[in-house]
Amino acid sequence: MRSPALYINQNRAAIFDWVVFITSILLGFIFPSLSDFISFSWFSGWMLIAFLMYVAGSWMKHIPLYLRLIRAGKSPREMPMLLLLILGHWIIIFTAILFAEPVIRKIIGVRPAHEGDQVSGRFLLMYMLVAGLVTWLVYRHRKKIKNAARFSVAHLFYRELVADVFLCISIATFTFAFWEKGVMTIFNGNSIKGFSDVWALFLMLSFAFVLFYLPLRYLFLVEDYSNNQTWRRMMYIFGFLILRSLLVILHV
Repeated sequence: MRSPALYINQNRAAIFDWVVFITSILLGFIFPSLSDFISFSWFSGWMLIAFLMYVAGSWMKHIPLYLRLIRAGKSPREMPMLLLLILGHWIIIFTAILFAEPVIRKIIGVRPAHEGDQVSGRFLLMYMLVAGLVTWLVYRHRKKIKNAARFSVAHLFYRELVADVFLCISIATFTFAFWEKGVMTIFNGNSIKGFSDVWALFLMLSFAFVLFYLPLRYLFLVEDYSNNQTWRRMMYIFGFLILRSLLVILHV
């Protein structure tokens, strides 16, 4: 009988995908519409917590992940679509920071922006730089890890377990915000007149899925992108999302 630790290590990415997917769907029952989600009194605070958890989880996961990659002789630079993933990641993080801006202003003691106010150029530049820094933190390539012997097997396992929990919570929140209440809302207003419109919508949703989910999944993707089971599972999740999205948009 396999130990829980062995099971988690062997199915880490699959657990992550299904937890994020199911959590994102369940959040839809709590916030049926985009206005419900954005008008939630803790929305900005929630997005800031998700952002901080994502940063902490990414930082914690790097050492155990790259120790495995180094030992396996894998290089993340071989991954296809890497530049697209980096661009998508920067856009998501930058937007998440904008969502969290009211709470950020309150924390640093700056007057809260009133409705209709534009984000100042100084803050906008700072948010862009922070988004770039976080993107570098996630996508930076480690060729070696100093004093790797000081990390015990138990330490690496629990460090990555906590990191994965942080990543699951934060990415489920981002996925819900950007896909369920972002992409879906944008496309929901489109008028569908024929098969060509359905096909165009399918292509746009496919691109949106790649742009808004795979970049956040990078720290799992670098390890399993060459595994057929990964893409089969992604196709199941993607297929369900697309079917559900099309039914909602077509008002079926």
